[in-house]
Amino acid sequence: MPEITMKNITKRFGKVTACEDIDLTIKEGEYVTVLGPSGCGKTTLVKILSGIWEPTDGDCFIDGKKVTGIPTFERDLGYIFQNIALFPHMTVWQNTSYAPIVKDRGQEVIESTTTENLELVNLLQRKGFKPFELSGGEQQKAGIARALCSGSKLLILDEPLSALDARVRLDLRYDIKRLVKSKGLTAIHVTHDQEEAMSISDRIVLMRAGRIVEVNTPENLYNNPKNLFTANFIGEASFIEGRIVENDDEGNCCTMKARNGHKLKIKNDRCMMKGAGVVIAVRPENLFISREAEKNSIPGVIEEKIFMGSFMRYRIMMATDDLVQVEIAEAVDKTFNIGDNVNVIFRSEKLLVYPRPKEGLQEVLSLE
Repeated sequence: MPEITMKNITKRFGKVTACEDIDLTIKEGEYVTVLGPSGCGKTTLVKILSGIWEPTDGDCFIDGKKVTGIPTFERDLGYIFQNIALFPHMTVWQNTSYAPIVKDRGQEVIESTTTENLELVNLLQRKGFKPFELSGGEQQKAGIARALCSGSKLLILDEPLSALDARVRLDLRYDIKRLVKSKGLTAIHVTHDQEEAMSISDRIVLMRAGRIVEVNTPENLYNNPKNLFTANFIGEASFIEGRIVENDDEGNCCTMKARNGHKLKIKNDRCMMKGAGVVIAVRPENLFISREAEKNSIPGVIEEKIFMGSFMRYRIMMATDDLVQVEIAEAVDKTFNIGDNVNVIFRSEKLLVYPRPKEGLQEVLSLE
C-alpha cells in the first residue's frame, strides 16, 4: 500500500498551464478522488504520476522513491482507462493474464492470479469471450481485473465509468471501491461526477484551472466547504450577497443585511465583523417555506416546481432579487404551486458565510 507524494508539480503545454504548483500527499490504503470540471487538470495530474507525461517542474514520489523520469512500467502501478482499451483480439482470460505473462511470473502464478481476479469481478464464466462480446460494464470489469492482475499496490482510475450507462456506473463504482479495499490498495480515481466522488472517496481533491482548490473528506467538503467554489461545485447551494450590520457580544451570532433591506440572523462560528461584505451559501435541504412570515425568513415567489421522487424542489425568487432552491420531502410537502407567494425560512446555524470576493461572485463560482 504505497504512499504517494507530489511536490510542486507544474505541467505546461506551450503557453497553456495544465497544472500549477501542485502539492499532494495520498496516504497508504486511501481511496482518493480527483474531482473537477472538464479541463481543470485532473487527468494531467494522474498521467504525470503514472509516467505517461513528465512534469515541467516538480517531482513525484511513490513510497518515498522519486519516480520522476522513470518509465511507466517501472512504477509498479495499475492503470484503468476511460476508453477501457482491452486488446480486441484477445479473450478476457488473455487480457487479464497479460501482465503476469509479460513479467514471467510462472504458469502456476499466472493461472491462480488470473482466476482469482476474474472471480473478484464475476467474469470467470466469460473468460473465453472477446471484448466485443461483452457489455460495456463487463468490458470495464475486465479492464479492472487486468489492472489488479499486475500485482501493483497503486491503482489509477482515469474516468473509468464515464462511458457507461447510468445504472451500470452506479453499481460498478461500489464494486471498484470494494475490490480496492479488499485488496488493500492505494487508489486515485479521476472523475468530473461529484456524486460519484462523494459516494466512494476517503478524501476528495477538488481542482479548478490547474490548481488544487481544497482537499478533504466528502462530509467536510459538503458541510463545511472552505471557499465559495467548493460550496458551489460540491452539491448544490444558493448564494446571497450582503453586509454584516450587527454582532453579538460572544462573536458567534451576527446579522446580515441583504438587498432591499431584508435581514438574516447567522448563528455559528463563521460569523464576521460588522461592516464586512459577505456572501451566504445555503444548501436546499436547509431551507423551508411557509405561507406565513416567520423568524429569519424572506418573502418570495415560486417560479419553478420539480418533482424529484422523494422530495419536491422549488426555485424561488426572493424579495432580495436572489434565486434560491428549496427541497421539501414529499411526505411533508403542503403542495405549494408556481406563482404562490411564500416565505423562505433560513436555519441560522446552517448558513455558511464567506467574505465577498473582490472579483465578483459569478467569477468565483465559474467553472473556468
